[in-house]
Amino acid sequence: MVPVLLEGQRYVLTYRFSQDHLELLFNSIRASEFVTTVAGITTLIASQFKYIFRKLMARCGVVKPCSKGNVTAQDDTESLPAVAMSSAAQSYHIYISTNLSAVDMSSAEEGEDLPSPFADIPALVHDHSYLPTRFDGLVDNALVYISGFVVRRTFKKLSCDVCRASLVTDAASASKDKSYHLLTLRNNGGLVIPSEGTVSVVRAAEWVIRQASADSRRSQPIKLLEVLYIVRKRIGPEDVFLLGEHIVDTQYGIDSHHHTLLTLVVSLFFKLRLHHIAKITTLSLQSGSMRQKLTKTVLFKGH
Repeated sequence: MVPVLLEGQRYVLTYRFSQDHLELLFNSIRASEFVTTVAGITTLIASQFKYIFRKLMARCGVVKPCSKGNVTAQDDTESLPAVAMSSAAQSYHIYISTNLSAVDMSSAEEGEDLPSPFADIPALVHDHSYLPTRFDGLVDNALVYISGFVVRRTFKKLSCDVCRASLVTDAASASKDKSYHLLTLRNNGGLVIPSEGTVSVVRAAEWVIRQASADSRRSQPIKLLEVLYIVRKRIGPEDVFLLGEHIVDTQYGIDSHHHTLLTLVVSLFFKLRLHHIAKITTLSLQSGSMRQKLTKTVLFKGH
């Protein structure tokens, strides 16, 4: 990097290579309302940092660090500048520069493409969700086991034999899938073995619920209609229940037996997960109560 910098310059300001600008960026992040400090320890989760950094990027050139930080700015360098480039390309490029002269600005307005700092980078890391797209073996086996319970509850509300058959599968085909290992071990002949389509719907609903639980910016709990909307969007037009022509035969407007099955499975699983979330929340609130822990001792031994 040094030969490239010194090729057309007589000197280089070494202050530009110091970590002061990074410290000033962290100073702006710590000044956010989401950062809390308890007993000298600063806490900030990944989703909050992602939200703060997006706000900083949206306010390029306007962000000013706090004056109470351990580093003070010694020049007018902007930490996150962004300049709109050629409109013919219909895209925006980030041009890293500490000072843009009037000549640079005029050339940008005339449509001249400025060099991109990412030209030598083979691939860019795009923004994405850090939640797993596929659950691990333990969670996957638990979801399959719960799916069987959901199917048993669904049977009580279904009268169509074709739809009933699409929710279950035989034990021989399920034994070949590692996700059915827990269900196979626990099954003594009385458990319901869910089909692959039913498990796919339950997995999609679980992913939506976990994503909503991990989002710290949500002020309201997730609703059933929201879960149904996202699950339908993730599954798309795929015939997960393998109903085939039965969908066309039962089509009435925008409703069909496929739509009814998807709604039933998601709503029953969502209700079950809400009970579990409420139970976990109650246990966490009562974790410090000795009376709750020693209830049986107090009632039966009189201590």
